[in-house]
Amino acid sequence: MPAFGVLLLLAQIACAVHVVRTGRNHVWIYLVVFVPVVGMAAYFFAEILPELFHSRPARDAAAGFDKAVNPGRRLREALQRVQISPTTENKAALAAEYLLAGRPAEAIALYREALTGIHAADPSMMLGLARALFADQRFSEAQRQLEALIEANPRSHSPEAHLLYARCLEEQGKNGAALGEYRALVLYYPGQEARCRYGMLLQRTGHGDEARRVFEEICQLVEYGPRHQRFMQREWYEAAKRALG
Repeated sequence: MPAFGVLLLLAQIACAVHVVRTGRNHVWIYLVVFVPVVGMAAYFFAEILPELFHSRPARDAAAGFDKAVNPGRRLREALQRVQISPTTENKAALAAEYLLAGRPAEAIALYREALTGIHAADPSMMLGLARALFADQRFSEAQRQLEALIEANPRSHSPEAHLLYARCLEEQGKNGAALGEYRALVLYYPGQEARCRYGMLLQRTGHGDEARRVFEEICQLVEYGPRHQRFMQREWYEAAKRALG
């Protein structure tokens, strides 16, 4: 069998296995088998690529690449938009860029300015302010901001906000409360960051056996999950492996 045929067969098998293991519609298997090149291309663009780009590690990697290639460009553009049109949306976007640039004090000021009037309870901006406060090591203020977010938006359920809340408690030494938040969070948080932080806090607070079980679970989930997860969750997978020794 020519080399191209072997590669095509292996690619078809990989796609079919991915469909089954990730619970996709099995119609994809027929497309991949009977219309191999077109079917695999369609599967990649319709199912795999959106998953990759909507994950936080992928967004962070893309942002890091852009920052390395053209440092400061996004911040300059956001600042220019505010100078031209100082809308609430533009101010919030500039605050986010300040935060990414490691300038949380400026981000805090802008978020506070934006969170007024009809935008006073905007959940995304309230979360942005909490992130900026956390980055500025104002952990108790960040905690209160997250509590205000939930009070103003009781139907808002953000895994990122929940993780940040647990981290605020941990940074303040409220370990019992933080462990409770992490324990609830790992049940639904996408990826392994929450689970790994939970394991690390367990380890630091003398719950070594339970921490080990958490780290072993992380390794199993990544090693036996979809292959791309090992790349997307590499930081937390490697942290778990180091913790296991």
